[in-house]
Amino acid sequence: MAFDFNIENDIAVITFDDGKVNAVGFDLIEKFNTALDEAEKSANAVVFHGGEGKFCGGFDLSVMKGDDKAEQLRLVQAGADLIVRLYGFPLPVIVAAEGHSIALGAIMLMAADLRIGKDGGTKYGLNETAIGMVLPAFGMELAKARLALTSQTEALLFSRIFEGKDAVKAGFLDAAVPQDQVLRTALGYAEKLKMLPRAAFAESKIQLRKDTIANMKG
Repeated sequence: MAFDFNIENDIAVITFDDGKVNAVGFDLIEKFNTALDEAEKSANAVVFHGGEGKFCGGFDLSVMKGDDKAEQLRLVQAGADLIVRLYGFPLPVIVAAEGHSIALGAIMLMAADLRIGKDGGTKYGLNETAIGMVLPAFGMELAKARLALTSQTEALLFSRIFEGKDAVKAGFLDAAVPQDQVLRTALGYAEKLKMLPRAAFAESKIQLRKDTIANMKG
């Protein structure tokens, strides 16, 4: 997993790329949290970028399809803790998702404040029902808060996967642009959002989201 963390002009850019689908395991979660610790101290906005042509395909299947149930539960809990942290993070969080964002990848989109994705040929959505799973409570509560009411049945019960403008309409993205503009657009928004008064932003975010966060924690 190639992982890069850089702060420039008060914007923390977190880039992660395993050359495949950017599966999330214990090591990546630890790196995310370490980067967020530093961003909280030294930046005014955060951009997550999954590398060229990708974002995140979900949890590490080597763990999730293994025989160690305790390890699976531990990974899901670590993922849940990360998502709760992102949703309540005191700085603006922007995602640049050039590629597929499925399952936990889609949950990461919903946890961010602003999501820039690709305008076509890229899948965004929650496939849990289709593969015989129930979305964990932290994901379900987040989806109820972030997805459009008119899209929740399709997204959560029918496992519809969205692309481009349909992903924007459903609430997985805020904007869909050509792939070569995804990161640039995300950074442009970060330049604007970093100017918001930090304390006011953080308190307003918690006031807006505290009930959902409480439900996500179960």
